[in-house]
Amino acid sequence: MARRVGGQVAAEQYYEAAMSILARDGAAGLKIGPLCRSLGVTSGSFYHHFGGWAGFVRGLLQHWEAEQTGRVVELARAHADPVERMTVVKRLTVELRHDAEAAIRAWAQIDGEVGRAQARVDLQRRIALEQVVADVVADRADAHRLAVFGISLMAGFQQTCDPRDRDLLRDLFDDFQRLILTHAPESMRAVTPPIG
Repeated sequence: MARRVGGQVAAEQYYEAAMSILARDGAAGLKIGPLCRSLGVTSGSFYHHFGGWAGFVRGLLQHWEAEQTGRVVELARAHADPVERMTVVKRLTVELRHDAEAAIRAWAQIDGEVGRAQARVDLQRRIALEQVVADVVADRADAHRLAVFGISLMAGFQQTCDPRDRDLLRDLFDDFQRLILTHAPESMRAVTPPIG
């Protein structure tokens, strides 16, 4: 959770509030006034932290990348068992802020900086997923295709399912894991429990 610094609102609190606004109102609703009102601060506090809108957007995108991509990769790598790593990635993927990410994907179509961040996040996620899948699937080409499929599944879910039903996404990724395991050695094909 974000913290207050000397009575001030920390930058992370702005980013978390921005993600909530994006989830609820999309990029069109993300403006300085509503953001400051949601935190109970003046625009002076905003300008003190970020200097202006461009500084805020840069910080927001860096925060999103670190929290929603870097954290997933780090937590997945903490598990030695390859199938357990897949299960962790599934769980963390389902827990992502998909409404906010759908808004970021739409925003990326009209803002170059956001588009570059979105492309970077998708690439980092695909590379990380490919590494997880490659620990289960011997053929590198299969691992690559399956990773692309997984990222496409998540992005497609974000763009086409509204409201974004986490139970549906959980089921989709359970199906995806079963598909991956069809490419795995027999010893890894034991039925894994659903995300739950």
